[in-house]
Amino acid sequence: MKQRAWRHSDWVMAVIFLIWLGWTAAVWQRVTWLVQFDTHVANFWHASPQWFQRIMVGYTQLGNPHAITLITLLIGATIWLRHDQRATLFFWGNTWILAGYGNYLVKQVIQRPRPTAWRLLEIGGYSYPSGHSTTTTVLIGSLLVLAFDYWHRQPKTNLLAVLGCAAILLMMISRVVVGVHYPSDTIGGLLLGSVLLYISTRLSGPYRHGPLKQPS
Repeated sequence: MKQRAWRHSDWVMAVIFLIWLGWTAAVWQRVTWLVQFDTHVANFWHASPQWFQRIMVGYTQLGNPHAITLITLLIGATIWLRHDQRATLFFWGNTWILAGYGNYLVKQVIQRPRPTAWRLLEIGGYSYPSGHSTTTTVLIGSLLVLAFDYWHRQPKTNLLAVLGCAAILLMMISRVVVGVHYPSDTIGGLLLGSVLLYISTRLSGPYRHGPLKQPS
């Protein structure tokens, strides 16, 4: 039964991967419908109330490298102290290596310039995909995987999933509000992060929990 569920999930994730490839190709080719999509969605968020924009300026900085490093160190250390070192390595490896380097490599291939018409923050580098969106998806997704491992499907894990998805969505919105990403960048980051997280979760299943050294 479990293997059948995995096969179903594999097909779903394969479709998501293909969608990401098509989305990335559309960004690379600057197709008209995507440019129009970016313009309409960005204009909507740029016209949001100033109080909301100020909140987003603060929230988006939680996804900056220094903040992510501190957050992941604290969370990982907490899991480590619960004597689940393998879960800590799963969490750190996903956030620091898969999300970080996976996003970086795609950026270097696509080399999409950042938007310049509207800025509340200044930042360099390329635009696609959004590193904040990719990293937040992988970080929160990894925590949700561990939560479902520990507690399985319960009301509290379902609530955590809803809160986690809301946190990812807000990070995506914040990158558009502050003017450092196109909306398509954040969607690309979400899709890429989802694929990377799934691959890691799929491959790490039997090895994701417990101490590094099993007692003799």
